[in-house]
Amino acid sequence: MKILYAIQGTGNGHLSRAIALLPTLNQRGKVDVLISGNQSHLVFPYPIKFQFYGLTFVSSAKGGIHLMKTIKGFKPLRFLKELWTLPVDEYDLVISDFEPVSAWACKLRGVTCIEMSHQAAVRVFGSPKTPLWFPVGRWIIKNYCPSKLSVGFHFEPYTENTFYPIIRQEILRAKPTKGDHTLVYLTAFNCGFLKTFFSQLPGKFKIYSNDITQIESKDNLEFYPLGTDSFISDLINSNGVICGAGFELPSEALFLNKKLLVIPYANHYEQHCNAQALKQLGVKVLYELNQNTEIQIVSWCLEENTVAYRWANQMELAIDRIFEAVDDMRDLIPLID
Repeated sequence: MKILYAIQGTGNGHLSRAIALLPTLNQRGKVDVLISGNQSHLVFPYPIKFQFYGLTFVSSAKGGIHLMKTIKGFKPLRFLKELWTLPVDEYDLVISDFEPVSAWACKLRGVTCIEMSHQAAVRVFGSPKTPLWFPVGRWIIKNYCPSKLSVGFHFEPYTENTFYPIIRQEILRAKPTKGDHTLVYLTAFNCGFLKTFFSQLPGKFKIYSNDITQIESKDNLEFYPLGTDSFISDLINSNGVICGAGFELPSEALFLNKKLLVIPYANHYEQHCNAQALKQLGVKVLYELNQNTEIQIVSWCLEENTVAYRWANQMELAIDRIFEAVDDMRDLIPLID
């Protein structure tokens, strides 16, 4: 079987999941990889067949999506060219991890695309939703990657086609310890803002930022560029994690039994849904960093972890579900004809 596996390259989470999934997926057929977007800091260890610009969201300085910069960065003619040049009809199976080029190419050519992503689990009926209204965000998560069939990953298996997070091997094999530092990964906030805020708090913080190019230390703060090799060990040996309400890093923190505090992007529908799910698990959720929330973070730093997260490895089950869907589609072909 010839498989196209298309991955969203905006951020590290999609690529991290793909790195964990690909060895198993390669056992099912010959897999070609497509990556679109350019905001990941992970080194992808497998051959890449297609590298596209795709669609990219730009973060603001204080924790949100910068809509104007995102719109400005959209290149419609390039996107359309990528759609028409991608030979999706040459593949027996197209799997998209919230990757728009492959999904729209399949839609325009009548090819079945199966979405395998966290976003598929967020939008499905039965998963936790934010009570806040995000009309643009809801529209994006519904239409960004059109597909008729989907398999999702979430913090818990809320539905029949939703499975526990995929945890990468470095984390699965880890022996976590409780160190003296809190890991901070808030890429939507600029370095200057984080330096001013966390320098006023007690305790030691290791902060990963996309605004710096070399390691810096001052008083109780240590700053590291994104992609620094020490990130995984700093996560494994932290006493707690403060991060955005994404999916992969909170999942890994929960798996490692780390105390967790999340701050969803200000106008990011998916992250606010994630925050709602994490809140149901007992995780501390804040919606802004300022003087009003400073005391809550100090209190959190002094608390013990009270969240007991139960996880199961369901990667094989998720992949099985995809191939079951493919077989079902084949069974329907004679009826359609």
